[in-house]
Amino acid sequence: MSKVQDSFRVQGSDVSDLCVLVVEDDEIMRLSLEDRLRLEGIPVRVACDVAGAHNQLQKGDVDIVITDIRLPDGSGADLFYDLSQHYPGVPVILMTAFGDIADAVALVKAGALDYLTKPFDLREFIEKIQRHLSRIQDQHLSADSLGLDGETFRPGSGVLGKSMSMRRIERLVARLTAVDSSVLITGESGAGKEVVASLLHHNSRRGNEPFVRVNCAALPQSLIESELFGHEKGAFTGATQRHIGRFEQANTGSIFLDEIAEIPPETQVKLLRVLQEQVVDRVGGKEPIPLDVRIIAATQVELDEAVRDGRFRSDLYWRLNVIHVHIPPLRDRREDILFLARMFVERHAAEMGIPPKRISAEAEAKLLSMPFPGNVRELRNILERAMALSDGPRIMAHDLMPLDEDQDELTSPHTLKESVESAERQAILQALTQSGWTIGQAAGDLGISRKSLWEKMKRYEIEKE
Repeated sequence: MSKVQDSFRVQGSDVSDLCVLVVEDDEIMRLSLEDRLRLEGIPVRVACDVAGAHNQLQKGDVDIVITDIRLPDGSGADLFYDLSQHYPGVPVILMTAFGDIADAVALVKAGALDYLTKPFDLREFIEKIQRHLSRIQDQHLSADSLGLDGETFRPGSGVLGKSMSMRRIERLVARLTAVDSSVLITGESGAGKEVVASLLHHNSRRGNEPFVRVNCAALPQSLIESELFGHEKGAFTGATQRHIGRFEQANTGSIFLDEIAEIPPETQVKLLRVLQEQVVDRVGGKEPIPLDVRIIAATQVELDEAVRDGRFRSDLYWRLNVIHVHIPPLRDRREDILFLARMFVERHAAEMGIPPKRISAEAEAKLLSMPFPGNVRELRNILERAMALSDGPRIMAHDLMPLDEDQDELTSPHTLKESVESAERQAILQALTQSGWTIGQAAGDLGISRKSLWEKMKRYEIEKE
């Protein structure tokens, strides 16, 4: 880093993964600010008007917006109020000429982060932006929902994972602590949607209130309305007493509707009423019951396609999709695999009451090569089984069996002798690989003599390639 760059960098804070959006119609000013931010190592996007700003925001990963107060197709005020509604928690800094200072001050009172009066010195600009980015980076969240009692983490520090995508999700959660907007979480099965939903709830102002989870796909269609909205005694055959539905159970807290796409169309209408009016009608009830519930929904289905196909109501989709969080599959964020694997090993060890086991280098290499169609859930289950069944203080590569291979392994027509020999050969190969084919070290790791190891290598035709 150059001395010029270092002179402007806030000490003790790494903000190089926080993205700034600059909205400025003056091309020279826009390019100057863009170049200076890039010089400081800060990711930056640019737009020349309100429409361009929205295009950039829809791509995600914007942490702060710096906008001129006068734009060709609107104003910085328009953009600020749009952000407040659709991207709550994204801070806005306004750039304004001297004559518009009163407007800028009014917007700061309305919730904008700060304002700069043109013309301003670039040094002042960078110092102010660095200071605000540092504060964003240093926000803390409690991590109770991840089972890390008493600990905190910084948004972007990697509690959900070390990949950039998961660190940005953490920062998004940080921004949403004080808002009640509906959130739609998308991603493949097992990617971690419920973990993010729990994190959203427990780090919100509703964190001490109920958090009710509902798997919509698991509810029988004949009972789904009763389960969600409740019913009165005698509402239908078998309704021998009043039943309080999941929404009422979640009152003052949050409700997590997993697999929301599985809700039938007739129930979607009633769910829309709950979102719009914050009331619930029990089946067989006469009076609507007021609610105060935050809704977090999740699906592995492309809801926009379901809307186009007529399987999901468009008005309900837009009510749910106020804030969209997409969790990429584990195969697209492979830098998270070993981090999560080590975390699961420690967690499973605590649950089993045994010392944590170390993952061998070969096992780590195997984990990194696995496709994980079941995502984080599959990784967790593989590690749990390896912890339970592996011998010794280390998890070896042969202890890691993909879940979809279980049945083939269990039903394969091996004799006991063949199974033992196969396991022994694999263990020898692992020890040799880890020791760099140092016979003495491998023999020691295996607990046998050098002579015995040589004999077994000869019998199993093991040779270094």
